[in-house]
Amino acid sequence: MTPRNLLLQGAAATVSLLGWLILTREGVFGTGRQVTAGEGMALLTIAALYGWWLSPVAALTSGVKGAALALVVIDVLWVVTAPLAGFAFCPIPACTSAAPLSYVSVIFGALAAWTAWRAYRAMPGPTQWAPAVTAVVLIVLSFAFQGANTKFPPPGV
Repeated sequence: MTPRNLLLQGAAATVSLLGWLILTREGVFGTGRQVTAGEGMALLTIAALYGWWLSPVAALTSGVKGAALALVVIDVLWVVTAPLAGFAFCPIPACTSAAPLSYVSVIFGALAAWTAWRAYRAMPGPTQWAPAVTAVVLIVLSFAFQGANTKFPPPGV
């Protein structure tokens, strides 16, 4: 893993996580003291993905080709696609505070995906599919829980 790839993965993770924290503060996953089981699962799957993200980064430093592919999946599906898709479903009052950050997330996500893809293509040997499959499963689970449990605040709140 090159220093550029490592720095871009870190930047993509940081900007992406900050965007989720802002949306959580805006009440997208409920407000008040009680969080429903579904909202908790949505937050848990988001946290699980960020925690697991370090695994392919570490594996890539050891030359695991599938780890580079997992980083491409995370960067494209999570860092680039999630903010763009969120604008289709998020009402303007909740998303206005996250909007500028979402554009930064898309830029860093695209750059990180490109460098991870270049690393993947440059590595010889077979692809270990487990890291990429794990990334897809975590992202799909997170999107499913978010879609079923997101509560956008009413406009003007």
